[in-house]
Order: sequence, then structure tokens, then C-alpha cells
Amino acid sequence: MRRTRQTDPLSQSGTSADLSYEFLMRLAHILVLSGHSPQKLLSQLRDICRTLKEPARRWDPARLGFLADLPHVIALWHSDPQYLGARGQPAILPLRGRRASLSLLIHRVLPGEDPKSVVRALLHLRGIRRRAGGYLPTGRHLSYREDSGRVYSLNALLRMLRTVERNIAGKKNTAIFERSAVNPNFPVRALRTFHRRFKSRASNFLWDTDGDMRRYEEEVKGGLRTRVGVEIFAFEESSPNGETPRKRRHAAAGAQRPVRGRNTRRRKA
Repeated sequence: MRRTRQTDPLSQSGTSADLSYEFLMRLAHILVLSGHSPQKLLSQLRDICRTLKEPARRWDPARLGFLADLPHVIALWHSDPQYLGARGQPAILPLRGRRASLSLLIHRVLPGEDPKSVVRALLHLRGIRRRAGGYLPTGRHLSYREDSGRVYSLNALLRMLRTVERNIAGKKNTAIFERSAVNPNFPVRALRTFHRRFKSRASNFLWDTDGDMRRYEEEVKGGLRTRVGVEIFAFEESSPNGETPRKRRHAAAGAQRPVRGRNTRRRKA
């Protein structure tokens, strides 16, 4: 039976204008439902846009879905027995071949994309490397940088807006998971340790969750298909004077650093 994908016409918009409209529409809807005046929002948006310059590079809406689905190539490479070696590790895959190949794996995740273009993107993101006439993943995750990082974060923000709007505007039984853990009195000096531990724990949790989604993908046959996912992010709020915790931490470290040299001794009164 052919698989069909359930789509939201608004969320699947294909042009730059459609995408920006969705961002503004969902954000405005959330703010108005929370008590903000639409007329005041319009005035504020005009004031904000007057301070901004035109971007040097135009937005390419096709990159949004492309970058969003690239990690699934890596995930399947680490989990599908067809692409694993004898020890259960990702196998070296040729670009093309009759059996397991990187082109077949890419076609499974991104059927409309040119495999060579996907390979170039994965090499650029350092998600794969050349090895023994084929390719091998460098790890279980992709690291987005520069332009690709901005597009990836924009995608995450849009998905966040969709979830928040759904939970605020929809019926109670249609809400999906949205939780947070916030500490208003966290010591700045412990931030680095906290982020390091959180990154490790969150990465393991996301990998396990991705495994659950892959099992449903394989076990449930037929019916509508959609994109679903879980995203985790941490935040640091700025202080009343506008400084971020990171800046305050560096400033404090600089103030406490002793001055070294022969001329720093205090003279006796």
C-alpha cells in the first residue's frame, strides 16, 4: 500500500513570503490570545523592521525541509541492519551499488533529492567522511554551522511556534507535550558544568526517542504519514542590566584574576 503524508497546507508553504507569513501569523496569534493588541503589534513590527537592513543573501525555502531531514539519514545508518557491519557499527557504504549503498539510504529518507547533493551537504556538515572507497558517518549527530545553523534554528523556532499555538488555541485534548524546568536562582559559576552534563543527558534521550520513532515507522504499515519529532533546548536569561550570564561570568573571572609582575607589591605605609 502506498504511503501518503498528512500535510498542513500552511506549514508546507514553498515560498519565502509564505514562510515569513506563517512565522508572523503564528506569533501574532499567540500574542493576541495572550492579551496583546493587534494594532500595537503592527506598529511595533513596523518600528522594528525600519531598523533592519536588507539581507545580503535571499532566503531559500527549499533548504528548510532538506536540512531538517538530513539527520534521519545518519540515524538509519546507525540502526538499520541493512547498513550495519558485522559488529553492529555503521558499515562503509559506496555511493552506488546493487545492495546497500549511500544512494539507496538517501533515497529512503529524501526520495526527491539528488544523492550527490545530499553527500556534499553531509560532507560540508562533517557528518560523513570518505573511507576505503566509500563513506562512513563521523557520529550520531550533525553539527550545523553558519548559514545551515541559522536555517536549522529557524526551523526549530517554527516548529516551536506551531506547538505553542496549538496548545494555546486548540482544545484541551488536542494539546501535545510542552514542559519546562526553570530555576530562578542558578549560580552563574555552575553554568558550564550544568550545560556539559545536560548536553550528554539530552543527547542520549533524543537518540532513544529517535529509536522509538524509527520502530513505529517500520512496524506500522500503510495509512497517513507525517513528520513528528522532539526538540530540547536550554536558555539563559539576561540580568536586569542587560548582561547575559556568560558575559557576567567572564567579567567576574577577569576581576578576580591576580596581576602578576615585580611592580605589584604594596608599599608599607
